[in-house]
Amino acid sequence: MWRNRFLALLDRTPVPTAICHLDGTIGVANPAFAEALAVRPSQLRDRHVLEFFQAKVRRDYDKLVAGLQRGGRARLVIAVQFPGGTGELTVQAVSDDDGSGLLLTLRITPVPADVQLSDREAEILRLIAGGATSAAVAAELGITGDGVNYHLTRMSDRFGVPNRTALVARAYSLGLLDPTAWPPR
Repeated sequence: MWRNRFLALLDRTPVPTAICHLDGTIGVANPAFAEALAVRPSQLRDRHVLEFFQAKVRRDYDKLVAGLQRGGRARLVIAVQFPGGTGELTVQAVSDDDGSGLLLTLRITPVPADVQLSDREAEILRLIAGGATSAAVAAELGITGDGVNYHLTRMSDRFGVPNRTALVARAYSLGLLDPTAWPPR
């Protein structure tokens, strides 16, 4: 009875939440967690949580799990990047009569309204991040080189960066480009 109530509550909470085994295998995740990772909840079950987050998280995560396996109790907040954006993943030890596990909650960093890109800007940024020159971008999109430079200048001004390299770096840090994909998207 309590398990069913808990699962019903978990499904309805707007906070992206998952419960994992100590090894990081996801047992159950709510729709908000799945939506943040752009999958269905059923696609998360029995997969390792670190499949969905950038590799640098593994060091902190492994340290937490090692402490838990030694009997420690810990809570760790890890800055994460995932295909849908950036945020903070809180990993907390939980235990009951069935053993220990991990409670994961994801706080997604909202993308400010002024960093939203038009479809044209997103396409230009994706191509530039992939190493294309302004001329190559212009040819692919059927616009002039000056048009490409105009969009790059507007985006650079909006993001407060001095050049296209810094623009690409800022786009990755804001979650506008997927750090796990090549070519960029």
